[in-house]
Amino acid sequence: MRDRSKEILKTAVEDFIKTGKPITSESLYDAYDFGIRPAMIRRELNDLSEDGYFYQNHPSGGRFPSDKAYKFLVGEILKDGFKANYPEADFRNYVMKFLKGEVNSFIEDISGELKMLSVGYGSKNNEVWTSGLYDLLYGLDVEDKEELVGVVRDFEMIPRKIKSAFEEDSENWPKVFIGKNPFVRSRDISVVADCLKINDDVFFILAIGPKRMDYAKPLGLFEMLNESIKK
Repeated sequence: MRDRSKEILKTAVEDFIKTGKPITSESLYDAYDFGIRPAMIRRELNDLSEDGYFYQNHPSGGRFPSDKAYKFLVGEILKDGFKANYPEADFRNYVMKFLKGEVNSFIEDISGELKMLSVGYGSKNNEVWTSGLYDLLYGLDVEDKEELVGVVRDFEMIPRKIKSAFEEDSENWPKVFIGKNPFVRSRDISVVADCLKINDDVFFILAIGPKRMDYAKPLGLFEMLNESIKK
């Protein structure tokens, strides 16, 4: 893919995450400087759509990112590196709670920081902590009541699913699940997962939110947690 196409793709997905508005060549031209006119941006969007990165609900309407586009964005974030800026005092408090074993409060703090459903799993004692179901449901762009009921039902099954999911694959962290994932059936939900190693225990932490989430935020927070715990 050409550099310009990558720039337009990455920017378009980030803009959709931020605004929730359908992507158009005119809106991208007005907000960003790619050095080309709207007609050329439209041509780029057409080519990217043919490659499966965008879809349209109506032929004349704006475009929406596909799972492939979100995965491209996450790949760019992981490749370029990511850092999150959190208040030092707050972050130090999170780490101290975790190190002192105040895991329930720690997960509540992480959920409050990310405004997502947060889940912790201690492999040594096979314990699961959760917080933030309200934030997950509130953030979903879903109007179907049955789908919301399904999300709640899957939430109740997470303690059972999380153990088997991490037993099957305990390497290559962090992991980002977009669309299909082992925890919930809704394809409108994404999961960012990482592991924190302390002494002889491995602690898995998940941020579960809408597909239109700011992926750099949980990735950056989890990276900072890992760096602090290793010190």
